Amino acid sequence: MLIRNDDVALDTKLSEIQTFCNICDKHGFKIIQCITPVGKVQFIDSHMDDATIKRLAGDTPFTDNKEVYEYLRSRDDDISIHGLYHTHYPTLDELYTAKQKLMGWGFTPTYNTYPFNELTVAEDAWGLKTLGKSQRLEDYHSGGIPTDEVVYLHSWRYTSWYTHEVLDKMLERLANATR
Repeated sequence: MLIRNDDVALDTKLSEIQTFCNICDKHGFKIIQCITPVGKVQFIDSHMDDATIKRLAGDTPFTDNKEVYEYLRSRDDDISIHGLYHTHYPTLDELYTAKQKLMGWGFTPTYNTYPFNELTVAEDAWGLKTLGKSQRLEDYHSGGIPTDEVVYLHSWRYTSWYTHEVLDKMLERLANATR
């Protein structure tokens, strides 16, 4: 099983992504880091239209988050494009630009993951495997086992009940059930 870490971007905090990665590593799960190359994502709401998202996100590149950028470059995670901006339906040109930016920054993207998990039919683009709709790992915090090969998670979008401790226990349970 692969764990998709969605919404890695300019506003990702190093401490949160490190803790998330350490927990996944501890339980033997491979991670797909879904990187949005331009702008911030944490305040983006699914009800916003693409023009609003682009305007509010800004044009600052992900690499300006030097600590997170260098940390991810030091890891052996799979990489996915998560839009150029965190828009609903990035164009093919935007996906191409995002791929070129990530490659120029030393990453080798393998996947394309649409923000908001809206795509239901996978469409491969620019030599990248598009990951379609997946199960949300957070939905299994109190029991059950996801059946998808790839599940997704928002490592930094913890609510008051969803902590790194909850993630650790959930991945321990998942690891024990899948081995």
